[in-house]
Amino acid sequence: MSKPAKDRSLRYLSLVALFCIVAVIYLGRLFYIQISGREGDYDAGYTKRTVTVQAVRGEIKDCNGKVLVKNDYTYDLTLSYAALSSQDQTRINKLYLSLFASLSECGEESAHNERFFPLTGTYPYYSFSSAAKDGDSAIYYRLQRVLKDNDLKTDLKASELARHYVSKNNLLALDAAGERIFSDAEVHRLIRLYYDFDALRFATNGQDYVFAENVGIRFLTMAKEFGVSGVNVVYNVSRSYVYPGYASHILGAVGPIYSEEWEYYNEQGYQMNAIVGKSGCELAFESYLHGEDGELVIEEDSKGNVISVTVKKEPVPGCDVYLTLDIDLQIATENALAENVARVGSEAGATVVMDPRDFSVLAIASYPTYDLSDYDYTELTQNEAKPLLNRALNGIYAPGSTFKLGVAALSLTDGVVTRDETVTCTGKYHGVLGCSTYHTAGFEHSAINVVRALAVSCNSFFAEMGNRLGIDRMEKALANFGFGKSTGIELGGAVGTLAGPTYRKSVHGDEWTAGMTWQAAIGQSDTQASPLQLAAYVSTVLNGGTRYTSHLLKCVYRYGVDEPFYTFAQSEETILDSFPLSSSTVATIKEGMRQVVSGSSTISNYMKNVPVTVGGKTGTAQTGQARDNGLFVCAAPYNDPEIVVATVIEKGNSGTAVSYTASRVLTSYYKNR
Repeated sequence: MSKPAKDRSLRYLSLVALFCIVAVIYLGRLFYIQISGREGDYDAGYTKRTVTVQAVRGEIKDCNGKVLVKNDYTYDLTLSYAALSSQDQTRINKLYLSLFASLSECGEESAHNERFFPLTGTYPYYSFSSAAKDGDSAIYYRLQRVLKDNDLKTDLKASELARHYVSKNNLLALDAAGERIFSDAEVHRLIRLYYDFDALRFATNGQDYVFAENVGIRFLTMAKEFGVSGVNVVYNVSRSYVYPGYASHILGAVGPIYSEEWEYYNEQGYQMNAIVGKSGCELAFESYLHGEDGELVIEEDSKGNVISVTVKKEPVPGCDVYLTLDIDLQIATENALAENVARVGSEAGATVVMDPRDFSVLAIASYPTYDLSDYDYTELTQNEAKPLLNRALNGIYAPGSTFKLGVAALSLTDGVVTRDETVTCTGKYHGVLGCSTYHTAGFEHSAINVVRALAVSCNSFFAEMGNRLGIDRMEKALANFGFGKSTGIELGGAVGTLAGPTYRKSVHGDEWTAGMTWQAAIGQSDTQASPLQLAAYVSTVLNGGTRYTSHLLKCVYRYGVDEPFYTFAQSEETILDSFPLSSSTVATIKEGMRQVVSGSSTISNYMKNVPVTVGGKTGTAQTGQARDNGLFVCAAPYNDPEIVVATVIEKGNSGTAVSYTASRVLTSYYKNR
């Protein structure tokens, strides 16, 4: 039974393809391409001009080929004053009425919009509307301008204004038999149109009049069949977001070239009216998405009639860009983050999901967010919640106890502690630095090893590790995990800071003290990192110390080609740092992370629907305010990680509360595998 269904599908696709081909042929014959550059020369009364045909922008897709950003095509019918004004008035009046009749036949009357008509009633019985008498209305303003432009008195009657348009445009013309050519209803229709021309200064502003917006192919075909020069079709392309409101910070927006950008884009061969990427992937992958513009040579006679159209250069559509993002996981991540932010009574946060094997980014969520399909830049910039800020890439936060993973790895590597060596926790390191887990973890005055110290996040243990390592060694070595450095991701992002004498003296002018080292070792002090940096840092520790370039680009396809011409691959050239960790050191870190999750009834309960064992690390970073930031990083499966999740919730109170987001992300990830 499956074969007939398959055959039907193939036939359906064939019909769709045939329709598209026919549509392209019709459009190619119908459209005067929107002009973005001209070069003219004259020969025996004819004019040749070179017209730039803008390339179609490529699509953006997720790692599975699901379209995230595509192009929407719309068509406007416009009128050219220069071409129409030289033609017979009665013929042009008939043309306009035919266009209106065609709109009606196609059910597209609403495509024509007249906003400023000042009269009520129908021809010949008119009066001025109340808006036309309201000095504060746009209709009143336009009326006064029309009267001035046409040298009409400001106190004329409504009937006199109507007579002006009837006389000026020969609306009471008679045929050979002496009968009126146009009925009262048709005269009324034309008066409205001609007034709209004047209200928009069609004759003097140098721009075409948009007769109908966003119309269908049937109407365009009917309109062009009238064969009148000056009736043109404008082809519009806009970006359409298949999953509105999701991945907005990542996908980015497009817009016109700004004056300060023109020199750069001009050197790249762009036309001045080109649409370019302004943010996110649209900007980062502009060179792939834009394509190459084509050129047509159009020959016209002295009346503007097209004599010939020659293709000088075929336009090359932009390439399709495939991201490492999984849109289903992206949606689950954004929903989980938003839900958790509400659960803890916060207002903002971010989550990054990464494959630790190649540092490909599977999801990036920043909250609050916005919808690219309903995008008001000015309004968003004035929003105190800062929805435009991509907190996942550009928000920087003290890592808190998540930093202890790196300190543990460094301590084991340098041999300042072994896996089984213990440190006694008294609840306050050197009588100064408190350990909040001392009274709650059931190990008062007990000696604990590095695994247990990670599990219960013992400040005393890691302060002692900082004391043994020394700040100079910590500052130099922990930079290899990416603190204070770029992740290399195509969208850019904050580099954060790494605590140490270098930063402290350059920024604060302070001398470094022993107490600062203890604070630095537990993830406080001056160290700050973005959620993306935290995901890359955890991935580096778990893969044995190799920090690769974080990336969103998976591959790029040329239009109509089945094989990618570029595929991103990690290599020696994409290694940003290397700090080799032994397999025993990594295994120790993984075991500590496993015990973090298994040792917390709350986190374990959150993770109950995840079908593999999860390892994690909580963090609570002091903010100097009533509520601290909450952080949670994790990996699954803990012993052979294929996914890393890093979450920060501003004023989230604790890493335990924040782990809810990660549990939802991991559940979704494994559910869809």
